[in-house]
Amino acid sequence: MKANHILCAGLLALAAAGAQAQHTVYLGGAHIDVDATMPPLTGGPAIPAPGALLRIGSAETLGFGYTYRYSPQWSAEVALGLPPAHKVYGAGFIQAFGQVSVVEQMPPTVFANYHFVNLWQRVQPFVGLGINYTRFTKTRSTPSGDAASGGPTSIKLSDSWGLAGHVGLTVVYDKHWSLVATVARADVKSDMTAVTQTRDGEITRSTRINFRPTVYSLSLGYSF
Repeated sequence: MKANHILCAGLLALAAAGAQAQHTVYLGGAHIDVDATMPPLTGGPAIPAPGALLRIGSAETLGFGYTYRYSPQWSAEVALGLPPAHKVYGAGFIQAFGQVSVVEQMPPTVFANYHFVNLWQRVQPFVGLGINYTRFTKTRSTPSGDAASGGPTSIKLSDSWGLAGHVGLTVVYDKHWSLVATVARADVKSDMTAVTQTRDGEITRSTRINFRPTVYSLSLGYSF
């Protein structure tokens, strides 16, 4: 009898949690600022100082996602977006070549968020910690990049798994609509391999890139 009471109480608690849960979808703009660091490219003919380096430009994209708020303080979030395209420029010994490649990446991220609901009624700060997966969907060498490398070049970047964190602010207009602003940072590291076809044969160069992206986003949310 007691076991039945406990089971019933548990089911009632789950039903109450489900009734209080809030689902939110959001859509907005995102600016991705990349502060990448990497050692010089290695492989092939010796590269004089200061070495063949790369600088990765910022990008803008359309961001969207889904948040499941299962209690007033806690929520689970999946952050997505259209793959942004980053222009890559030569630095160091190859700076004069300008833009050497274009890289597109797809970085879905899952967060667990804590909301500070007791500070203000309609303005709710939150913090979140999660996991980022970045897949580099397209990489293309430009004519300048081929010239810097010594011939037609193909580029490959390995996938990345890493921690991610963000801070944000939700401005609640009514029970359905809200405005959400966030600043996020993720640990994104990738092994880059560039293979160049030259008159003397194939040359492979490589480096490891720490992208250190910071993402600023502003979105409109709809809750139901």
